[in-house]
Amino acid sequence: MTNKLRVGLLSTAALDVPGSMRVYAELLSQALAAHAPDIEAHLIELAPAQPRGGLSQRFEMLALPLRARRCRSENIDLWHILDGSRAYLAEGLRGAPVVITAHDIIPVLQQRGRFPGAPTVGRAARWLWRRNGRAMRMAALLICDSECTRRDVNDAFGRAGMARVVPLPVRPGLVANGGGELTAREPGLILHLGNNGFYKNRAQVLRIFAALDRSLARRLVMIGPAPAPALRELASALGIEAWVQWVEDAEDVQVANWYHRASLLVFPSLYEGYGWPVLEAMTFGLPVVCSNAGSLPEVAGDVAPCLAPDDLAGYVREIEWLLRDPAVAQARSEAGRRWAEGFGLERFARDMSAAYRAACDGVKR
Repeated sequence: MTNKLRVGLLSTAALDVPGSMRVYAELLSQALAAHAPDIEAHLIELAPAQPRGGLSQRFEMLALPLRARRCRSENIDLWHILDGSRAYLAEGLRGAPVVITAHDIIPVLQQRGRFPGAPTVGRAARWLWRRNGRAMRMAALLICDSECTRRDVNDAFGRAGMARVVPLPVRPGLVANGGGELTAREPGLILHLGNNGFYKNRAQVLRIFAALDRSLARRLVMIGPAPAPALRELASALGIEAWVQWVEDAEDVQVANWYHRASLLVFPSLYEGYGWPVLEAMTFGLPVVCSNAGSLPEVAGDVAPCLAPDDLAGYVREIEWLLRDPAVAQARSEAGRRWAEGFGLERFARDMSAAYRAACDGVKR
């Protein structure tokens, strides 16, 4: 029998703040416990609380390698840093090879001019990503959520052959929260999930909705943090503020409910390292119209149209077609459900276990 591999999962996601990194840590722990008998995973929390900005946040950043150093006494065969934006904490690790999950490297791509018109990357972020880059170049293996991210990582850090794709799974907890009697779809309800980051392209969502036939597209629900003032001003300028509902910091029960209620998800991101909402929407049978940027064509497969982020006319055409033709919407719904079934916890655990073994074998050679 293969000896169990003892893996230290290093999480830097604050326990008191929900978010994708918190979800990733919990999903990976759950998947390995249930479906990887050859892995003995230990989740190690390095950031128990969210820093309150300013100096405290900078201190937290500097303290992470010191906290990681305290873990050296752990009996661990392999370290796994779960958030590549904190890859620099590898500086404090010794005694076992390190793997790092690179979910995306958007700040690096920004510095390289990948996104015209994007905000300038600040001095602190540039310094941080230089440290992250050094850590990623030294890691035994990089784990990427998508082939797109793997290509970006290889190009930026020269890790060809040392980066492996492990796609993210559908969240069982989210699906469970959507169980029970299904909520009826609300005709003409357009849904978007995303933060205020430039790459989420929330302004384009507003422009798309404003261009739609109002007899078909009757309401827009935007789930995420409080909108930036410029977004509210844009909604007002477009004359659509009466039809836009901002749902701030929704919990899983609310998100599942909106996935059930909506008529479709629109997702015109400028870039995504993965694009979880697309896969989640499909799990709930919600048709999707998304962009062709970043990893989204990988996540959407052949079951959703993928358009250029700035193709306003294309989004209007595809959305109105879905809203006018229930048969097309139903076919997309069924195809999406089938596609999403391939992204389960068992596959996630299997792929991750294989990545861990590959990292250890590479170090031994």
